[in-house]
Amino acid sequence: MKPIPIGAAKKIAELYDYDQVVVIARKVGSESEEHGEHVTTYGRNQEHCDVAARIGNFLKHKVMGWVKES
Repeated sequence: MKPIPIGAAKKIAELYDYDQVVVIARKVGSESEEHGEHVTTYGRNQEHCDVAARIGNFLKHKVMGWVKES
């Protein structure tokens, strides 16, 4: 399981003509197997980056239940 680079989200934005992309990936396994979740965001400019990041954070913390880092 590897983190999804921002460049991959950028490729999706360019290929499908989107301003903001949020990628959520999950690897499901038992306690003894590798498992986890990852969120990557991308925006075409600073404004779109900020919005995509807010969406990604909302999904991580409010929907997926991640604990906020201090």
